[in-house]
Amino acid sequence: MKKIRSLAITGAFTVVIAAHAQFATSVIGYNSGTGFAAGFTNASAALGAPAAGASITPFAPPFSKSQLVSIGTNGSITLQFNPPIIRNPSNPFGVDFQIFGNTFFAITNGNFSGGGITSGALGGNNPTATRVEVSADGTNWFTLNTNLAPVADGLFPTDGIGDPRLPVNPALTTNNFGGQNLSGIRTLYNGSAGGSGYSLDWVRDTNGNYVDLPIARFVRVNVLANKSEIDAVAATRGTQNVIADDFVNNPLQNGWKIFGDTNLFAWNPTNQNVEVTWDSTQPNSYFYKPLGTILARDDAFSVSFDLQLHDAVAFNGGMELAVGLLKFSDATNVNFSRGGGNSPNLFELDYFPDTGFGDSIDATLKDPQSGFNGFYFAYDDQMLQPGVTYQVVLNHAANTSIITGTLLNNGIVFTSLTNVFDGAPTNFFLDTLSISSFTGDGFGDDILAHGTVKNFVVSFPAPPVPLVAAGFTNGVWQAKVNTRTNWTYTLQSSTDLQNWTDISSAAGNGTNLFLQDTNPSAANAFYRVKADRP
Repeated sequence: MKKIRSLAITGAFTVVIAAHAQFATSVIGYNSGTGFAAGFTNASAALGAPAAGASITPFAPPFSKSQLVSIGTNGSITLQFNPPIIRNPSNPFGVDFQIFGNTFFAITNGNFSGGGITSGALGGNNPTATRVEVSADGTNWFTLNTNLAPVADGLFPTDGIGDPRLPVNPALTTNNFGGQNLSGIRTLYNGSAGGSGYSLDWVRDTNGNYVDLPIARFVRVNVLANKSEIDAVAATRGTQNVIADDFVNNPLQNGWKIFGDTNLFAWNPTNQNVEVTWDSTQPNSYFYKPLGTILARDDAFSVSFDLQLHDAVAFNGGMELAVGLLKFSDATNVNFSRGGGNSPNLFELDYFPDTGFGDSIDATLKDPQSGFNGFYFAYDDQMLQPGVTYQVVLNHAANTSIITGTLLNNGIVFTSLTNVFDGAPTNFFLDTLSISSFTGDGFGDDILAHGTVKNFVVSFPAPPVPLVAAGFTNGVWQAKVNTRTNWTYTLQSSTDLQNWTDISSAAGNGTNLFLQDTNPSAANAFYRVKADRP
């Protein structure tokens, strides 16, 4: 019988969440306005990637009706992204999306055959004023700060051989391009295809107040004066993976699960948040989502979310409410006790309401040890006010055993957690995002709190098993895998895709690793590579 052999990549990293959409996927609305370019009214021209190829340069922009849609004064176009644009902390320059038009750099030396030099001045039908709006749900719209957002269809002209999901450094101005030829422009672009860059950090409400909007499913370009030609809108590609959820849709249908008391967590579709009761008289309970990987000391990652409390009361010595990362197998172990100190592998925000000694906001990191050893705290003795929404940001730098935390209110820093207790934690292992209600210590040290959580963004490194090649070599079946240090890689075999047998295993070394089956089965077989933290 002919052997059929295949390779699957498996392990904790298989549930990786797509980081973001690439380009706009549908047109929701188009108003040509007045003074638009006649014939350039095909709104679908703004979908998909911007014009590409060697013929498109910052001197020679896209120009056809299939590439551009024109928007005149008081006109607009509304585009949808599926999946959405995400405010990824690892996006270069903090730019979350780019808008491409048909501006170009004017040539000053008269050489239009490839040897042009520019003064940096822009040519084309440039708008003199635009307004860019974003929305998570298509109903509630917010404007990007007009003092920060560049004009759409302005800097930077499209380069057809560049990467449309890599922004140009927004600190560059037209002055930087004066005297540059095509090669010089591309050097300044540093691999980008250009486009005007925008950040979701610039979102403001009608009163000009900051709005925390980590996800945008809709983008609207409004032309306030003159006209603009739009080619495409592209989401930035960050340097790390990201999980993001604003709870516009039911989280239980989007990978979230509940462990423990299901009555402690409820999705509110109207307010687009998760309503939480932190009740330490109940069993350990979690509203959680797997990361799809295992984070450890050598990884750089961040967690951010919005937290609003309605009320919070602690009793006796008190207990904390918590939101952050944990190792799920530890947190669901019958011996796990946050109040008793047996709570390994945590990375979280904790809030302790006052029990006579003041309130405390803690950014907490715990290593795998049991007991009260191996904790790192960064804290501040502040009270979280009921009814106030705080944007929480927790960060971990690679190859450290510390956690840093910042809380903001309407984009303004409320507190940076700078007081430190260092219990010398060692390594740690985290695989799950969780809103956590922990059981008390059994001696009356408890908490009862109610509030809401939304707008999660978790940024973390890519999974650890990029496959290079697999197959027979001199009668030996082997998988060639590009490994990472501090991971163990195991080749497994199965004849039914149900029962798997370990064949060979090795520690990752940061380079290519060969895992072999020197005695392959005579029957049909399947192979997979499993990665795990040691």
